[in-house]
Amino acid sequence: MSIPATRDDFKAYCLRALGDPVIQINAADEQLEDRIDEAIYTYRQYHMDAVVDAYLPHYITPSYAVMSSYVPVVNVEAGTTTSIFAPWEVIVGQTSLCTAQVLVSSNTGDNVAYMITSSLKSDANLENTHAGFIAGEQIVGHSGVTATIDSFVQGDYDNGYFDLPPEVIAVTKIFAPYDSRMSADILFDPQSQFNMSLLSNFTSSSIIPYFIGRTYQQLINDTFRGRPGIRFQRHQNRVYVDVNMYNTFRPGYYVMVDCVRVLDPETYPLVWSDRWLQRYTIALFKRQWGMNLSKYNGIALPGSVTLDGRTMLTEANQEVKDLELELQNTYQLPVDFIVG
Repeated sequence: MSIPATRDDFKAYCLRALGDPVIQINAADEQLEDRIDEAIYTYRQYHMDAVVDAYLPHYITPSYAVMSSYVPVVNVEAGTTTSIFAPWEVIVGQTSLCTAQVLVSSNTGDNVAYMITSSLKSDANLENTHAGFIAGEQIVGHSGVTATIDSFVQGDYDNGYFDLPPEVIAVTKIFAPYDSRMSADILFDPQSQFNMSLLSNFTSSSIIPYFIGRTYQQLINDTFRGRPGIRFQRHQNRVYVDVNMYNTFRPGYYVMVDCVRVLDPETYPLVWSDRWLQRYTIALFKRQWGMNLSKYNGIALPGSVTLDGRTMLTEANQEVKDLELELQNTYQLPVDFIVG
């Protein structure tokens, strides 16, 4: 048997299983491509071999602002002129009332691009809330320099969430660089180091008392300190962490995301050789073929051949149903239960 290694090989293999090229398959190429996408989507949702546990590094992006039309500040006594915002300078938007701190600046011709971190501000009546600067507004720095916002792109640090790639379908943990509460392992927490030193006398003869002591320590930590919640919805491709972003994370650093991600068949071509995926795609092709022919049911062809699209459609529907039941009963991972 020729094992498919690409999407085109996979489609050709499924068509040959239906009789091509001996029998003409009455389905458009666009319809067949849609059925392959449908099969892969179902495969990824339920099949245990379609996903893998992974650690995904994510770069915490700051916000970016491009400014122009500068009004410099001249210090006559010192004989100096301040023409742009300096690193760590606090700047304020006059329309959005957003406050930010400059991290890095870079000249780009007449404009200057800034990496900044901003905070949520609202107007005096608390009616209009702005999560970032507005294009065209005037910016005033503590140095007295003013400028105009040309463009503003808000990053992870100010959004309050992290964007993840679409192949991620579940998130288990977030390992933050500054908060031990974000992970189950509190080994590197200073307080934990002190507590663990009290357990050293347990390790002289057996590891069991040490294990029990560590488990008890983690139970106390979870009871009195707790761990921040993680909210993830795969159709948003965003993960929210219920912490103070400005105290826990830093722009320009990385967090590690413990997640479940699907396998891309273009990267891992052995996906095309999965027997269930092949049989399911063949059944979907057959159903599409039957749907196309069902409107011509009973038409006689040369050689005493009669088109019977409705029978083909009925058989294909049953095959699809049986394969989906097999997927649910045989290849789907069991539900994880919380015990205790």
